[in-house]
Amino acid sequence: MKIRELTSIDLPSVVSLEREIFKKDAWSVGQFKEELAGVPLTRYYLIAENDENELIGYGGIAQGAPNLEADIHTLAVAESSRRTGVARALMTELENWAIKRSASDIFLEMRTSNVEAKPLYESLGYEVISTRRNYYGTGVDAFVMRKVMKK
Repeated sequence: MKIRELTSIDLPSVVSLEREIFKKDAWSVGQFKEELAGVPLTRYYLIAENDENELIGYGGIAQGAPNLEADIHTLAVAESSRRTGVARALMTELENWAIKRSASDIFLEMRTSNVEAKPLYESLGYEVISTRRNYYGTGVDAFVMRKVMKK
């Protein structure tokens, strides 16, 4: 597996995987382009590829300015590549970016029903701090999780 920065050339593959994973809740090409417009000043987006250079995951983080909190905007792994360390590797890279920018905390939101992701985030030091009702639509709640960064 290799991890590299996401570029606009990767968008068709990323959007395809996004639709496969998130169905009707998937981000559009326009939303990804908006996110990439903030790179490198306030955003950092990565992809993970297998040995055949096929997309197997992606993730992104944002931070308004150095020394502030950062927010994981997205993290997704192809179903065939789950439980192989892809998500952990992407999270490590995203966190390293935030550490270099002296982030005070890192936040993320995740569906309360995502029983696969929660243990990973907890093993990385994230704690549930609240629940946002209907965050992903009517009846689809999100946990807000935070990791306090060591200074």
